[in-house]
Amino acid sequence: MTPDQLVSVLEDHQTWLGGRGGARANLTLSELSGFHLGSANLKLAKLAGTNMSRCTLIGANLSEADLFAADLSGANLSKADLTNSDLRGTFLRGANLTDANLENADLRDGTLMTPVLNERAISVLKHDPENLDRRKADLSGANLTGARLARSAIKQTDLTGAVLTGANLELADLSRSNLASVDLTNASLVGANLTGVNLSGANLAGAQVKGAVLNGAELAGANLENVDLSEADAYGAHFARRLEDLEPDVQISLQQHKNWIISRGKSGERAILDGADLNRVAFAGIDLSGASLKETDLTGANLAGSSFTMADLSHAVLDKANLEGADLNGVNMNDARLNETNLKQASICPSPIKDAQGNDTGRKWPANLMAADFTMANLEDAKLHSANLRDARFDNAKLVRADLTGADTEDATFEGAVLTKALMPA
Repeated sequence: MTPDQLVSVLEDHQTWLGGRGGARANLTLSELSGFHLGSANLKLAKLAGTNMSRCTLIGANLSEADLFAADLSGANLSKADLTNSDLRGTFLRGANLTDANLENADLRDGTLMTPVLNERAISVLKHDPENLDRRKADLSGANLTGARLARSAIKQTDLTGAVLTGANLELADLSRSNLASVDLTNASLVGANLTGVNLSGANLAGAQVKGAVLNGAELAGANLENVDLSEADAYGAHFARRLEDLEPDVQISLQQHKNWIISRGKSGERAILDGADLNRVAFAGIDLSGASLKETDLTGANLAGSSFTMADLSHAVLDKANLEGADLNGVNMNDARLNETNLKQASICPSPIKDAQGNDTGRKWPANLMAADFTMANLEDAKLHSANLRDARFDNAKLVRADLTGADTEDATFEGAVLTKALMPA
């Protein structure tokens, strides 16, 4: 199909939608690969089996569209409206669905059988999950409320912050996917494969998990209210640890540090927890400003809204930790590892230097992230201005709307990183 022909079809479709004649768009089995259809109105369009791979569909209206067995691989569907659409058997590997609305969409498996031109035969169009390429689809922030995803293959997919309230994920394969901070309230995960899934900070209240496989899943900081895990296979799953679960000397050090913070150094003492095992601790909102946490293991820890101002986290491990909204101003994270860490809306900026009386000296201490590894981390809306990012790795990280102005990015790598609307150094 030529661009002129497509424009004519879209114009007729728009007229049809307005009830003024025209014709409903029928693009079944059409070849539209690579077309630019941003903001196009394809509501109720017939797109079964259509090849729309690598298409630009940003903000497009595909609500109630028939996309049965369509190829949307590598397409940009960010902010697209796919409510009530038929996505059965649709090929979405590598597609960008950031902030897309898929409420009540049907994403179950599907097979399209069509006649072969000039032959007495039937062609079967089926996107086999076993033969898909391994690029991750991006569904972060997508609205999938009530979506029908039973038996679907969503392996190694980024669903960070997505809304899946009441969704049907029965027998779905979500293995190795990132579901950090996802809302799965009252969702059905019966028989689902959640092996190695990151569910840190997720809300699973009321979810059904009978027969689900959660081997090696990250559940630290997840809300498991009214979830019966006795009916699931949770062997090797990782759960949150409370303060009282830690070693007595660690508990004492944390209490002394709290007193030190409250009294502005007049009582208590600064925490020195170098090399401590604090993996998967439930420390949301904790204030560890000025603490020494060199080489500390904070894997999977829930540290949302916490404060690490001027803290030393050099060589620390924070893989899959939740640091959403955390205050990391002036922090030292030299050579720290933060793979798949949630740093959404975190502040990692220079910290004002104060005197013994707490008065501002007018000087600032920049954050040091030299050689830190942020592979696949979520830094959406994070503030990193004037930070030392030399030799840091941001490969496949999400830096949407992140502020890196004034940062030193010499020899830093951003291979595969999402930098949409990010403010980069001049």
